[in-house]
Amino acid sequence: MTSLNILSTVNIGFSLVAALILAICYVFFLQSSNKSNSSVITAIMVLSGIGLLQFEHLDFMISSSEPLQSVYYRALLFIIPPLFYFFSRFALFAGYQFKLYSVLHFLPFLTVFFLDKYIAVPAAFLIGTSYCLWLAQIIYSLRNHRKRFELEFFFFAFFSILAILVLVFGFSMSFIDNAYFYHFYSNGIALAFMLVTAAFIIYPNLLDEISEAVKLSYTNSTLNNIDVEKSIIKLNDLMLNSKLYQDENLSLATLAEVMQLSTHQLSEMINTQFGMSFSKYIRELRVERAKELLKSEPNSSILSISMETGFKSQSNFYAAFKDITGESPGSYRKSLS
Repeated sequence: MTSLNILSTVNIGFSLVAALILAICYVFFLQSSNKSNSSVITAIMVLSGIGLLQFEHLDFMISSSEPLQSVYYRALLFIIPPLFYFFSRFALFAGYQFKLYSVLHFLPFLTVFFLDKYIAVPAAFLIGTSYCLWLAQIIYSLRNHRKRFELEFFFFAFFSILAILVLVFGFSMSFIDNAYFYHFYSNGIALAFMLVTAAFIIYPNLLDEISEAVKLSYTNSTLNNIDVEKSIIKLNDLMLNSKLYQDENLSLATLAEVMQLSTHQLSEMINTQFGMSFSKYIRELRVERAKELLKSEPNSSILSISMETGFKSQSNFYAAFKDITGESPGSYRKSLS
């Protein structure tokens, strides 16, 4: 086995494990106001489809089979892009419904039965790239929220560039050896999984934050009949006096219930009044409290402070603290002495 085969095989293994972990995390652990049965089903289908593609690539690495000769493989190339599109719709746009005409997104799949592979595969990549760029355009259009997502935009920009590179490679497949196509594509998928995994490790609430921003950008205001000033006073009392942010299970829904607001109203109020999402608002309160404890309790461990301020894990505390202050809790404590 050549070094390129070994590298591709390792990356395929990584992407298969990552796909399984992402599916489990999304289904069982990820908290999102837009998570629904439809988003869960499409997420599983997208990750399963990509996993099946990688199994085909793995078969090539081991036995030199030709996935492109298989209608099954080419069908996957056409089915995964619209599934990705519908997952994005369900995950980001509250209340989105699959309609009868939505089936039109799957019609290109029928071309696998009569188009030559050198036409079908570039066409599939063109469709897939168009969906990726559609999502990137949606994210980029959140101009009023861009300062909140500066680093997150890096991941989406990199993801879009990767999609374009895959498209270019797909169009050049008729001029190159198929083996290079399989290696490039399988490693490209692995790189995409690395980006997604890194993004969610650094920003575990990324999907919910973006869906909140989309919600605010694409819907009318929900605060027309709300006394915003009175609600802000109540919110400050709950946070600064009752220290509700210390509850590690605090969510947008539970706080909205206490505030006697809808989740949309609370989300919009925090965004418009504080210029940040709900999750970042809570993280900033927790980090400010942590800074006070790091100063006033020099003998307390970092772990105990992270638990006292409402973070579910020490790793989440470190990530949030560094994101907001630019340094680790340990470095911050040392700077005080």
